[in-house]
Amino acid sequence: MKILPVNLFNINNRKVEGNNPNYSLNFPLKSQPAYDMVSFTCNSAMSPKDFKKLGRYMTCLYTGKRMITSSQLNNMKKRGFFKGPISQVVRNLQGYKKRYLEPPELEVFERIEKAAKETPDIDLPQLFKNWYLQSRRNLRKIQKPKFDKIKTLGAQLPPDYIEPFYRFMETIDRRLYDEPVKREFSIKEFSYKIMKITDKMSDKNLKNRIRKLLAILQDSSLNSENNKLSSSFVKKVFDFKNIKIDGKKSILYTKNYKNYETDKDAVKIAIIKKIKELAELKGYKKLQKLCKENIGMIKGIPVHIPFSNKTFVYDLSELLENMPNQKLKQKMLDIAMSLPTSSRSADALILKFRDSDPDIIGDRLFNPAMVSIEHLKPKSEGGTNSIANCALAKKQINSYRQSKPLWQILQLYPLKNQQKYVDNLAKLVNRGNMSYEDAIAQVETIEREGHIILDKSKIKKTTNHVLEKLKEKFTVK
Repeated sequence: MKILPVNLFNINNRKVEGNNPNYSLNFPLKSQPAYDMVSFTCNSAMSPKDFKKLGRYMTCLYTGKRMITSSQLNNMKKRGFFKGPISQVVRNLQGYKKRYLEPPELEVFERIEKAAKETPDIDLPQLFKNWYLQSRRNLRKIQKPKFDKIKTLGAQLPPDYIEPFYRFMETIDRRLYDEPVKREFSIKEFSYKIMKITDKMSDKNLKNRIRKLLAILQDSSLNSENNKLSSSFVKKVFDFKNIKIDGKKSILYTKNYKNYETDKDAVKIAIIKKIKELAELKGYKKLQKLCKENIGMIKGIPVHIPFSNKTFVYDLSELLENMPNQKLKQKMLDIAMSLPTSSRSADALILKFRDSDPDIIGDRLFNPAMVSIEHLKPKSEGGTNSIANCALAKKQINSYRQSKPLWQILQLYPLKNQQKYVDNLAKLVNRGNMSYEDAIAQVETIEREGHIILDKSKIKKTTNHVLEKLKEKFTVK
């Protein structure tokens, strides 16, 4: 039975504007209602999660290129695709290059190919270290004029802000050239970086152990200035089973652990050292370095902290938070946000991962091409989690889009890419991986939210033998 709900949007007779005749920024509405076909069949609608599993057969809604699934990427790591001499790495990944990579990852891989002809026997981590100084020089040439503009604007700051601002920029200059600086330890920043690193870990046991220690480090009692730590909390950190807490405390407790109840910095260092020890067991060099840096911060020792765009923008925003001249603040932040990042610059990517192990470098090269669920109408605008409102797109573009309107992003890419996506949906329907109703509903949402018209003729009504296959995959109502 067909139910015909009223939809006031009609994509026919749209106005053609700009260079691309397939897009319209002033999307016309007709006074008469249009109707979307919604069908209720014996098969329940596919969930977006199930649809995501079919990502390896689909192309990105935006780029028209194939996407990689998390299971594919994990399999590449298990098979050692990123380990060993770079000549072997290039051979392993040659078939994946054109299919998945986009700039700047593609540019980095092309540099790896070139290096494999000159120094075939070195591995990825060593190659990134060899590239470091030249990549830093390239990056600083682009960054310098932007920093100069920010410093010039800094002269217009109110008197109370000028001295802290230039002191902050002096620290940034030192960090840009790997000179040691004093920096206050931030549990928030440390936790964020730990979570980013552990997200990519394939060893679930190690990931859980590190995150448990991180949860202890984030405990409010440890980060409160007023109260001293309880004996039970200290016991939890050091796991000393043979030392009594309640009643009469042992000499061993008084001698070795009592001071920790008031010396919170020592407890923080002890927890971070435990995380560092776990990282050493598995050879996670980037995690070891992060722990070492933060232990130095707690001790007040100048440490080498690589420059980070995100941290710079965050710290600059904090510094100017209550400034009365908001236009000046926004102008400075806009320049800061235009600095090259690892998602836009090959040299920035090399600097960011120069101390990483082969699997982390490999994961970073292919992670932007990972399949992700794209909500056609953003959830913040009332979009649902239904299959009709979910398409598949590369993770990096999905992150970049955030909650922008779909048409705003689609106009950056050729219409043929969206048509290719629809043609692949048709193949899924014909193979029995997806129902006709689900595919049509999704395409109609792409048209409505993207302000485009697509050819749906290849999506055919589901035949009996395909229906039988679908019944095996989905719950029958």
